Amino acid sequence: MTDTQRVSSPYAVITTPQSDATEAGHAILREGGSAIDAMIAAAAVLCVTTPHMVGLGGDALWMLQDSGQVSTISGIGQAGRRLPASGQIQRRGEDAIATTAAALASWETAWQISRQRWHSRLPWSRLLEPAIDKARHGFRVTDSQLFWQSQRGPLNTIYPDLNAFWCRADGGELQAGDSLTLPALANSLESISKHGAMSFYQGELGHALAEGFKQRDLCLDQHDLAETHAPELEPVSIRYRQGRLYNVAPPCQGVVTLQTMAYLNQFPLGKSETDLARYYHLMVESIKLALQRRNRELCDPVYEPFDIDDWLHLSKQEIQAINLTQAAPWIDEANPADTAWMAAIDQDGRGAAIIQSLYFDWGSACTIGDTGILWQNRAAGFSSLSSHPNTWSPGKRPAHTLNPSLYKYDDGDWMLFGSQGGDGQPQTQTVLATQLIDYEQSLEEALHAPRFLLGRSFFDSTDNLKLEAHIDPVVLDKLRHFGHELEIIPRLSPLAGLAGIAKYTKDGTRSAMHDPRGQSLTLGV
Repeated sequence: MTDTQRVSSPYAVITTPQSDATEAGHAILREGGSAIDAMIAAAAVLCVTTPHMVGLGGDALWMLQDSGQVSTISGIGQAGRRLPASGQIQRRGEDAIATTAAALASWETAWQISRQRWHSRLPWSRLLEPAIDKARHGFRVTDSQLFWQSQRGPLNTIYPDLNAFWCRADGGELQAGDSLTLPALANSLESISKHGAMSFYQGELGHALAEGFKQRDLCLDQHDLAETHAPELEPVSIRYRQGRLYNVAPPCQGVVTLQTMAYLNQFPLGKSETDLARYYHLMVESIKLALQRRNRELCDPVYEPFDIDDWLHLSKQEIQAINLTQAAPWIDEANPADTAWMAAIDQDGRGAAIIQSLYFDWGSACTIGDTGILWQNRAAGFSSLSSHPNTWSPGKRPAHTLNPSLYKYDDGDWMLFGSQGGDGQPQTQTVLATQLIDYEQSLEEALHAPRFLLGRSFFDSTDNLKLEAHIDPVVLDKLRHFGHELEIIPRLSPLAGLAGIAKYTKDGTRSAMHDPRGQSLTLGV
């Protein structure tokens, strides 16, 4: 089995971006655990084996499907009661630590659903066992981590906390084939396995984190941790073609994905060369409008007015804002992020997807006390403008890039899908959704389809339209004629997102596949 194969099963499937995580969740499914159980086990392993992408000190969002009912879990940490000592939130370092981390709170909410409604009895000790083993006894460093270390070269000299993840025991930087142990993180995971996820906020581990905040004179404290929660919420959705598309409510940018698809819902999508040029043009122009509105308005609706219906029900004037033959300029600031999306469908036909993140790769680049836990820099998602609805305020959650999707066909089929990539998430999801729904492509075809990335990538500052090299040259010429400033990136480039899909069909078949642009693994039971 290769890492780019689609897997089908009449019982259960799981797909994640990393083989150790997939194998951990697969073992849980084989034991009869629920899709939620499998996701917790896989997510915990990713917190160890991909420390540059996700961690216990980050956030997480969930999408759940159970007997036709769709729900979400919003694990977004809130701002502390005061700003950093400097009075400003920075992008890295101690002054980037200004929101709590809600990933563990989201695991707790999901675990309770698994026990109370999905009838699982697997304890925390079993779900975290694989992650503890990897952290304690070692794991092979991934190519993804080595790639990001090469891109961020001097970061570990600026922020020496990263050396625990970045270096060998002799102090040299990690190389291909090296193994890494994270004993402090193993201790934290063991504490959670004994006392439950909420001990991260209120128990022994929570006290250790609070002491770590105090030692570094950070703006978070025990009270802020105790206030952290991850509620189960109704999703937001739109009617799209022959089904319904769901995402997570604000402050996450699920409304960007939904609004983009609402624009596309107004236009037929064809298959000729001219149609395909128009297809990419429509996606890009719709994304521009949705991202521009996000940058103006997206915020925590608990603190600021936010009209979701107004976002999802487009006016005639909004639809007419798309010029069918001319590209609009793009100068808005991009939001970089590194994340991990994964999903499972279990033997009872229930689905769970989770996307979790430290925001930037390596988050704040700071660990807290002796816990081995890297903390996120999600507070950098707040606007620096005091008049902006997304400006910082005590207890407020920042506008958030994470957004997992679910689509339910009218005939009873459904699928979970999502992607890594900050601003690229709604862009990649738009390609996946249209390929799967409008063009009725297979999972393989949809994941191999050429993608685009509007705006800055992780490593340059060019506000152009990046397109993968396997787009037809005739289509590229037509897009240039429309006025798009193009940059061609390699075929199946990781810059275009690392996505995945898990699909359930009414005959009981479960299918899943992760992105050929990464080093993922999908398994079936």
